[in-house]
Amino acid sequence: MSNLTKSPSSSLKPASVGALNDAPFPRPIVAWGIVAAFFVAYIFSFIDRMIIGLLVESIKADLKLSDTQIGLLQGFAFALFYTVAGIPIGRLIDRAPRMKIVAAGIFVWSIMTAICAGVTNFWQFFIARMGVGVGEAVLSPAAYSVISDSFPKGRLGLPMGVYGLGSAMGAGLAFMLGAVVVALVANADATVLPILGEVKAWQVAFLVAGLPGLLIAALFLFLPEPKRRFTEAEANDKSPVPMSAVMDHMRENKVFFWCLFLAVGMVNLSVLGSISWLPAMLMRTFGMELAAAGYLSGAMLIIGGLIGLIGGGALMDRIGGGTPQVRLRFCGWSAAIGSIGALTFPLTDSIPLLAVSFILFFSAAAVAVGAAPSTIQQLAPNRMRATISAAYVFVINAVGLGAGPTLTAMIGDNFFAFESGIRYAIAIVAVSGYIVGAILFFIAARNVEKHAH
Repeated sequence: MSNLTKSPSSSLKPASVGALNDAPFPRPIVAWGIVAAFFVAYIFSFIDRMIIGLLVESIKADLKLSDTQIGLLQGFAFALFYTVAGIPIGRLIDRAPRMKIVAAGIFVWSIMTAICAGVTNFWQFFIARMGVGVGEAVLSPAAYSVISDSFPKGRLGLPMGVYGLGSAMGAGLAFMLGAVVVALVANADATVLPILGEVKAWQVAFLVAGLPGLLIAALFLFLPEPKRRFTEAEANDKSPVPMSAVMDHMRENKVFFWCLFLAVGMVNLSVLGSISWLPAMLMRTFGMELAAAGYLSGAMLIIGGLIGLIGGGALMDRIGGGTPQVRLRFCGWSAAIGSIGALTFPLTDSIPLLAVSFILFFSAAAVAVGAAPSTIQQLAPNRMRATISAAYVFVINAVGLGAGPTLTAMIGDNFFAFESGIRYAIAIVAVSGYIVGAILFFIAARNVEKHAH
């Protein structure tokens, strides 16, 4: 890195407190109310994103799809527009009212999720999933920006962890909700809906997942927007930061940004490549019914998320004063330890051992979900935060969401093309991603420490 200290915008040091930072933060009840709203939105985001993972076998049978095509729908189709739309949306969030942008995003992804219920072939499904990605590209960059303006920088770990918990809760509830809907529809007479006519259980699941999000979108229209908090230099210059300045800042700190972004991306590769196929693996390997696989998968995700995001977030705020270096090293050790669970849960023939090892695996990933955004918010200049967060979301989703589910399916289809073969594909992807991620976290921590003084 060069010229790291030539200006506040190019330094990796946490931004100094300036004029507008002397204003009080929102009252705790307001700040935590905002976190709660984003938490609920993130739950619905992940329900809409992950519901397809429980319905793999039903969708494959009805639409005549392969595992690789399902993997493309789970990952690449969703990530394609999610990643492409993320950067311009981040720029918009840095300049415009954030709550209204979030409301629009939730509206779009909820409608597109409901549209998935009416598709009849792969390409219709692919386009609908792309639409879900466009809407969801709004949420995290806006949430990181708003939450950062609501809490002191050294105490961002817990609120970011609570927000991030929405991903685990949402993924878990997607499997549980899907299991309930499928069980109810399977035990009922033929379900007939306006426009769609007679529908299958998986179609009803998409409607139930998508339509309630419209109420969440309406909620965000009435939420207060915290004042943006600037350093003294930023407060004196309120002109929009040009994209070239953001790129210069990221280029001058490229080792840190690339290592952090790719570290979380590789952890996401492991996690999304695993949980997208977890219910299918339980059904194929252990002969579970769909409902049982959904309940077990959902429970493990929620427990692992609670441990990693809430416990890990609170712990990192207390160890070493919540500094970026400490957060990154914590993530590195979590990924290294989590690789033990990554190897164990797909390969064991014991369901209790599978549950324990999967919770270890997922809680390790959950640590990074809360810690990485906190670190970015601590180090990024205010007027660049949402854009840099969007770049972060771009990379982690291109690597994790874009490649994880599809890579796992392709390894399974090409090298383990038998009923339970997906478990071996999961093991390969899960362990490899965690090991690479751990190494990159340690490099990022060392880089920040080198330039912190």
